[in-house]
Amino acid sequence: MKASIFSRLMLYLGIFFLVLCGLTYFALSTYFEIYYTQTRTDALKANTEEILEIYKQEGLTSELQSLINTKGEEGTVIQIIPNNTTSGEGSTSEGMGTMGGSGQGQGRGQGQGNGSGQQNSFETQMAEHQDGQSFMMVSGNNDHTVEWLSYKKVAEDGAQIVGRIPFYSVHDVVHIVQNFLLVFLFIIFGCSLIFAYFFAKGISKPIINLNRISKEMGSLNFTQKYKGHRQDEIGQLGETLNHISDKLETTIDQLQIELNKERTLEKMRQRFTAQVSHEIQTPLAIIKSYAEALEDEILDTREEEREYFITIEKEADKISGIASDLLDLSQIESGAYRLKKEKVLGAEVLGSVVERFENTYPEKNIRFENNCDPELMINMDRKRMEQVIYNLLDNAIKHVTPENGVIEVKSEARSGNWAVSIYNDGNRISENELDQIWGYFYKAKSDKKGTGLGLAIVKGIIQCHGGQMAVENRESGVWFEVTLPLK
Repeated sequence: MKASIFSRLMLYLGIFFLVLCGLTYFALSTYFEIYYTQTRTDALKANTEEILEIYKQEGLTSELQSLINTKGEEGTVIQIIPNNTTSGEGSTSEGMGTMGGSGQGQGRGQGQGNGSGQQNSFETQMAEHQDGQSFMMVSGNNDHTVEWLSYKKVAEDGAQIVGRIPFYSVHDVVHIVQNFLLVFLFIIFGCSLIFAYFFAKGISKPIINLNRISKEMGSLNFTQKYKGHRQDEIGQLGETLNHISDKLETTIDQLQIELNKERTLEKMRQRFTAQVSHEIQTPLAIIKSYAEALEDEILDTREEEREYFITIEKEADKISGIASDLLDLSQIESGAYRLKKEKVLGAEVLGSVVERFENTYPEKNIRFENNCDPELMINMDRKRMEQVIYNLLDNAIKHVTPENGVIEVKSEARSGNWAVSIYNDGNRISENELDQIWGYFYKAKSDKKGTGLGLAIVKGIIQCHGGQMAVENRESGVWFEVTLPLK
């Protein structure tokens, strides 16, 4: 690929500069010839008309002859041909007297070598053209001819003032310029090829590097980055690739985390399903067996029947509690969970739940300490907060060890929050499980009791109140805390 990009770019740039140099050579050589010819023609007209004006005023004087000679030094030949010219010899003599510079030698050659025949040819060519007309004139013999760029003006006395310049001089200048342009353009073309080489290399190298980076990105390798410092479009493309690489790497990492969470959640759901099935199956089996005993009338006394009815009711309450937890969890997940907040005494809500557990588990060492103002009013959904405290205490009762281990319940106002903490003696929670215990369906492997919904419901209710949860392993047990904002 490297050879392909580089060679194509070099080829295109080489063709471009070759065509550009060719067009430049053609345009310069062509238009220079036109421009130079036109410039010499304009100068010839100006010189001829200048001589004509002096001739009109003073005639053919020595001063005029000197001026004509001066024009001849510039390569211009000016002739004054009187109107009474009758012979080739006279004409030639007059022409000799009025020519300047190179024109003298040419006039002398005409007069001596060809005589009147050549002069007649000159006069014939002159006669073919009108006053103020520029034209080409040919002079010389069969062995040597010269083209003249000529301009004719006629004086008031009929004399003809003819300005001429050898056309070969124009060709020589144009030829010199064309050769110079040719050499110059060859140099430019060579420099252009060198420029094209480094230009193509400067473009192809970063493009090849960017292509390599993009291939690595396609292979999910995001360690390769563009490290150039260009400020052009290639540099911007490199920065864009770096940005895309970073975003893809971050997104893939997040997707991997979410995938791992989903896998963990799926395992938790499977465990939860099995646990819920077990939790429901046990009370259902008890209800069924007790109901069959009542149906078969195998009990001897009304007191025994009453105990069976009470047991059936308790087991039904367990099933109802599981169903209620599932409903609460579903509402929290869907966002349909609604609170009915009101101003209530925090100590009263907390004390009512603690009292219920103290009466239910008199053998447990439950200590309650309220460090808040007993009259402190807190904006909360009383029923839901009682559910939170109940779940936390129920969790502590299940895991306190030994059987008479301490369970401490504390309440205090701290940093604008109402904080309720519950501590129980017992086994510490594994550090890698501390962040997971608030998750839905989560249940520790060592936990043989419950459905694993209690703490998930605690989290949902506290977050709906705008509060926070915390858990921490202490020296000989586990400490939980929930906080609600006082304002």
